[in-house]
Amino acid sequence: IAESVGLDIQRAAQILASDEYAADVREQEQLWVSRGVSSVPTIVFNDQYAVSGGQPAEAFVGAIRQIINEAKN
Repeated sequence: IAESVGLDIQRAAQILASDEYAADVREQEQLWVSRGVSSVPTIVFNDQYAVSGGQPAEAFVGAIRQIINEAKN
């Protein structure tokens, strides 16, 4: 799969077999958990607003409208 999207296959295998990015991933995980993210998917707008779980398009439209209205005030 890595090769099919243009990645170096040997480097990809090295990364997958190691803990090279484990600390970075755990740090990001803790950041988002501390911000209240508890489900996947969660879409975050402007590092402030989130829409959690599988939602219909209307939920995203509503969130974006709310963000725009708050920015105007």
